[in-house]
Amino acid sequence: MSNLSHNNDFELANFNDDISNLNLYLFYIFIFLFSFVTPFLSFICCTFLVVYTNDYKFLKTIPISLTLFFIVINFNRDFFHIGNDLAWYYSYFKNFADYQLGFTSAFEDDLANISLKPTEPFYHLLVYISSKLTNGYYPFYIFWVHCFIYLIPTFVIIQICKIERVSVLICFSLVLFQMLVFYDFGNAYNLIRQQVASSFIVLSFYFMYIKKPKLCFLFAVVSVLTHNSTVLIVAIIFLFCLYNLNYISYKLVFLFTSILSFIYVLAYFSLSGNYEELEDQSRGAIVKLIDFSLFTLSAIVVFLYDSRHRNIYRFLLLFFVALLFSHASLFLPLRFLTFYDSFKWLVYFILLNFISSKLSAYRYSDFFIFIVSFALSFLYFNLKLTYTSYSYYGKFMDFVFDSPAFYLGINL
Repeated sequence: MSNLSHNNDFELANFNDDISNLNLYLFYIFIFLFSFVTPFLSFICCTFLVVYTNDYKFLKTIPISLTLFFIVINFNRDFFHIGNDLAWYYSYFKNFADYQLGFTSAFEDDLANISLKPTEPFYHLLVYISSKLTNGYYPFYIFWVHCFIYLIPTFVIIQICKIERVSVLICFSLVLFQMLVFYDFGNAYNLIRQQVASSFIVLSFYFMYIKKPKLCFLFAVVSVLTHNSTVLIVAIIFLFCLYNLNYISYKLVFLFTSILSFIYVLAYFSLSGNYEELEDQSRGAIVKLIDFSLFTLSAIVVFLYDSRHRNIYRFLLLFFVALLFSHASLFLPLRFLTFYDSFKWLVYFILLNFISSKLSAYRYSDFFIFIVSFALSFLYFNLKLTYTSYSYYGKFMDFVFDSPAFYLGINL
């Protein structure tokens, strides 16, 4: 009789968990619809909710609302169909809508003055499917591109912070930095394939982190088939995965990374056209110096004061090795800095956790860190909108009352 009672209690607990998860998913849907109507107000409301409840289950509402807000900002410009690679992204998405020969035949045709790369089929498949399903409705393309670029990495950040039992407000700060600071807001949409591939790399990193090598391998392959330039970063993740599983030493990981980086640069010069003549304008020398200084400071933290996140720093160090080799060209640093943007939050993960632990005696220390992060993030984001080489026809405050709902039915 007691076993029957125990089983009933267990089934009831599972049922309650299912109901709770269902309610949470319905809540996320509500936040999405709320954000679709007024994204910035939704973000403010979600911010108060997270701060008040201090609960991880509401934290994913923040990137959802901010992503819709970014879509609003980009709808206010003629950004997506003029200039650089964007002209190509725009034209071949539109051309896929009326293309009758099937997906595989597209690699043999010229859809947008540039032939599609058969070695990057996954991204082209996403474009093909979204164009066919929506009859070339370009705003939908803008929507899923934003979701891939922002939601995947930030959801990974939240999951890792939750596993590591990081303070909710510290995790919130990391999400704000990732979305508002780390990505080059203008250039992110000029490197769409690479940004989407970077998100798959972040997923690969996540499954490496939780020691699920099969899923790590799956998303690593998907990232390479999205943008071939990810192959070196994928190799680094594989090497680090072997290190985490105690198959090889870190010295070997470092050595192999150096060798592979050298081979990658040699292959680049032998295969590329005139890319080496381009200059990297993705960020200035001051921003690079700040990045390097904080990276160095994180090394001091993990090797002298707090060893908990030493492996995270070692992973970041491999990025810097690849980045140093890439400076043999004037173009490759643009690629690797874009990848680094997807993982820059790891430096702040180390630093903010260390600061939080040192201030733990003070009751509102994490709230103070969050407020400073919040202010700095939006200040920097506003500067990016103002000084980027792309014209946004306004500053941050000009978009806070705008809504994606205003653009329903508009096809660019």
